[in-house]
Amino acid sequence: MTIQTIAKWVQASLPGMAVTGVTGGMIGFFIGGPFWIILMALVGALLGMVVWRLGGQRFFLCVIIGAVLGGLLAIFLSGMESALIGAASGGAMGGFLGVNLGLFPSK
Repeated sequence: MTIQTIAKWVQASLPGMAVTGVTGGMIGFFIGGPFWIILMALVGALLGMVVWRLGGQRFFLCVIIGAVLGGLLAIFLSGMESALIGAASGGAMGGFLGVNLGLFPSK
């Protein structure tokens, strides 16, 4: 495997790496310290690359839409202090729906 092949893989799966890398970085922030932020962001980016390469584009789109809608709904209902929980819950529901939509046959 050459460097060019790896660079093409990374370039092709960059959106998935960004979504899960940022999520991993946030988890690392809550664990505490710059070491954990970097480590969890790298693990998340690697996981995102694998899922994207396996065809998880619809999954990531549903996660992003769910996170945005969940965060906005939480802000509307409870204020800014609930936005993080709403976004996380919305992203989880969006991922769940994205996986289930992938089970339907497409023509």
